[in-house]
Amino acid sequence: MQGRCSRPKNDANGRASYLCFRAKMTLGREAEQKNDAHPDVRQNLTPGGFPHVLGAIDCTHVRLVPPAATEHLYRNRKHTHSINVQAIVDHQGLITNIVAKYSGSVHDSFIFRHCTINQHFQDGRYGNGLLVANQGYGIQPWLMTPFGNLSTAAERAYNDAPKRTRSIVERTFGILKSRFRCLDITGGSLLYSPEMVCRIILTCAILHNICVKRNIPLLEPDPYMPEDEEEEDAGLQQEGEQPNTAAGVRRRQHIVNNFFA
Repeated sequence: MQGRCSRPKNDANGRASYLCFRAKMTLGREAEQKNDAHPDVRQNLTPGGFPHVLGAIDCTHVRLVPPAATEHLYRNRKHTHSINVQAIVDHQGLITNIVAKYSGSVHDSFIFRHCTINQHFQDGRYGNGLLVANQGYGIQPWLMTPFGNLSTAAERAYNDAPKRTRSIVERTFGILKSRFRCLDITGGSLLYSPEMVCRIILTCAILHNICVKRNIPLLEPDPYMPEDEEEEDAGLQQEGEQPNTAAGVRRRQHIVNNFFA
């Protein structure tokens, strides 16, 4: 059984819930994320010059104290307890899509396979647009990942481009957790119900986007990289890895031949 946030029978987190609600009602019209939003396709989105990129996708973990009855569902690969949060980030560091409802034991690729945005790509809603991801995701025509074994200079050049593109989402996670330390390991583990933790994460994402759009600086000018991002190395992404598709492999080779050869 995959862990998802469920509604608590007795919500004793009234004040936190009220604050989340007020943030969404006051600010949500400007910045609330929607799964059916159609981001602009931008050529040369990043310094890597990767074509047709809508954004970079990755996951990050937010710690919580789990319910005793379902503690095992929230235990992640680092043997701590968390919510696994998927986000898509654009070239400005805006979070254009976020999924915050799965427990820490759920693999990144599972979240993507079952999210609405993936279905929209399958339906052709975004045309030639694509996302870039790490090797923990299986390659799809709309989801480009690095080569595992490099055989040509063009493949090495290709690998460098998505690496620079993916750094945008990693940096955004760092900024998000620097702005809202309750989401970071330095803030300890959130003491709310899983559902409330998910609401807090979504509210922080809304507020982050408003800060980016209004050029509100960080109190700390150089955000550190959250510790949990280190677990996204390819070596730790093998379990549960989604298989590559032939159509995805063909599109990746087309990109290599036309943009990096």
